[in-house]
Amino acid sequence: MIKVAMLTPFFTGQLGGPYNVIMDLVPYLENFGVSSKVFTTSSIKKYGRKYTEFYEKKFSHFEIFRFHSFIRFKEYRISLEMLPYMVKHEKDIDIIHSHALRSFPEDLGVIISLTKKKPFIISPHGGISINWDYRDKIPKMVSDKTLGYLRKFITPHYIAVTKMEIPLIKNLGVDDDHVHFIPHGVNIDIFKPVDSSNLKKSLGIEGSRIILYVGRIAKGKGVDKLVRVLADLRREKMDVKLVIVGNDAGYLPIVKSLINNLNLNEHVVLIGFVNKINLAKYYSMADLVVYPSRQEIFGLVLVEAMACGKPVIGSDIMGPSEIIINGKTGYTSDFRNLKKLSEMILHLLEDNKKMTQMGKNGLDRVKENYTWKKAAESHFNLYKKVLYTH
Repeated sequence: MIKVAMLTPFFTGQLGGPYNVIMDLVPYLENFGVSSKVFTTSSIKKYGRKYTEFYEKKFSHFEIFRFHSFIRFKEYRISLEMLPYMVKHEKDIDIIHSHALRSFPEDLGVIISLTKKKPFIISPHGGISINWDYRDKIPKMVSDKTLGYLRKFITPHYIAVTKMEIPLIKNLGVDDDHVHFIPHGVNIDIFKPVDSSNLKKSLGIEGSRIILYVGRIAKGKGVDKLVRVLADLRREKMDVKLVIVGNDAGYLPIVKSLINNLNLNEHVVLIGFVNKINLAKYYSMADLVVYPSRQEIFGLVLVEAMACGKPVIGSDIMGPSEIIINGKTGYTSDFRNLKKLSEMILHLLEDNKKMTQMGKNGLDRVKENYTWKKAAESHFNLYKKVLYTH
C-alpha cells in the first residue's frame, strides 16, 4: 500500500477545483493499492462553536484532516497545528502530493519533504501564473521568496493536465524528467446522458433552446459575455434561454445588473450551486454548453458536458483548445469577438443534426482520453516511479 498525503488549502465542493479532482481520483487510486490522507486548512462551520471538523473518514483508505487557519492572507491560510501533526505522523506518509502551488499546505509539504526525505509531487491546478484574478498576488510572491524558495532543493515532480501547461512549469526551472502529462478525468458513471424532461418542466423552459453555463460566477469565468451574447440572440428572434449554474464568487451582483439592464430577466435562469451528483440532468437538459472562461488551465466543465453527450464551445486558450476538436466536438472561440461568437451559436442551435453528431463525438473522446480510471493509472505509475527512485 502506497500512502499519499494530499495537501490543499480548501476541501469543499462549494469551491470545486482540487476537491473535485481528489474526490474523483481517490476511489480509483485505492484499486491500485493507494491510501490517501487529505491535509487541509479549510474551516467548515457546522455545529455552533465547532467551527472546524478536524477529522473525517470517507472510506477505508481515505481520511481527511482539517486544521483551522488562524491567520489568513486571502487564499493563503496559515495553521499553527498542521506542521506538528504531520511531522508526528510522518511514518504514515510515503509521498507528499500538493494540489496547490504557492499555498501554505504546500509550503509545509516542502519542509517535510526536505527534512524527512519524502518524494514530493505538485499539481498546480492553475496556480502557476501570478495575477490578480486567480489568487492574491502578494501571498504568492511572499511564498516564492520564502518557504517556496526551498522547492529547488527537493526537485519536486509536477503534473501538467494539458500539454500547454508543460512549458509554464518548465519556466519554473523544472527539467523534462520532472514534468508529467496527466489530464484530468470525469466520472462517466455520474456524467452521462440522462432524462431531464422533468427538470425542464420544473424550470418552465420547455420548448426553448437552452444554453448552459456551469462554474463559479466570477469575472474571470466570462459569464458577463454570455449574457451579452444572449441579448444578440434575442435580437435575432431566437427563443433561447441561458441557464447559469454555480455559486457566487463575488460577481453575481454585476451579472444580475447586466441582465436587468439588457431586459433579459425572463430569459436567464440563475440556479446557484448544484451538487455534482445532480449536474448530469442540467447538462442533459442543454442544447449547447458554453464555457467562456478568460483563464483556464484545463476546463473540467467541458469534459463533463461532453460526457453527457453535448456539443461545447470554449475559449481558445490552453485546456479548452486541447479538449475541444473544432468542428467535431464543438468549437473554440475568441470571446473578445462577441459578434462572431453569437453567429457561431446561432448557426449551431439551428442545426440539430450537427449538434447531435458533435455530442456523440464528444462522448467518444471523453471515453478514450478523459476518464478518472485512466488518470488514476497514470498517477499510480508516477507514484511508483518517484517512490522507488527517490
